[in-house]
Amino acid sequence: MMRAVFLGVWAAVALALVVCEVAAVVRHDRQAGFGELLRRLVGNWRRMIAVYLGWMWLGWHFFAR
Repeated sequence: MMRAVFLGVWAAVALALVVCEVAAVVRHDRQAGFGELLRRLVGNWRRMIAVYLGWMWLGWHFFAR
């Protein structure tokens, strides 16, 4: 039951990312796209390692069960 909820949340997040990316392409002067967001998020190596470890932790706890 909870696995289905978590997968639904991940699907909603993925859909939100797609919608934001489409909005960024359509309104290229108002909103940053996913690539720009990711570039800002992992701007230096410490943040990149933190994002990577966080992603691994989420994947392990939500999908490996």
